[in-house]
Amino acid sequence: MALLMLLCACSRHGRADGWYPVADYPDNSIAGKPLATVKDFEALAIVRDTFVIDGYTVDRLLIQGRVKPEKRQHWADGTERLIGKRLGFVYNDSVITAPQINARIESGAFQINSPDSVFLLQVFEQLQ
Repeated sequence: MALLMLLCACSRHGRADGWYPVADYPDNSIAGKPLATVKDFEALAIVRDTFVIDGYTVDRLLIQGRVKPEKRQHWADGTERLIGKRLGFVYNDSVITAPQINARIESGAFQINSPDSVFLLQVFEQLQ
């Protein structure tokens, strides 16, 4: 009995990793059911992107992905409902990125970013 209680106490009871509606700043709390979880992902790739922020050139790693074809309509409808709101990627029960949705995303595409490249590589390896 004690072993069973110990095993139950150690099991993970958190949310599935994936994309969830997120409350406004600075809260970052999850505000609904997932729009897509990792099992809904068709493809993931790690890419390097260079862009300019406040006049400074920044070189960052990004995880690019796309949801499976059978989930794209749900993704498109969900992103349309969230225009002007935030959609966060939840990993190990933490929101690691939460961009504002500005348009319906019919392609099923997404990007996961973090200023910490080592952490992002770890996330990518775990999601594979």
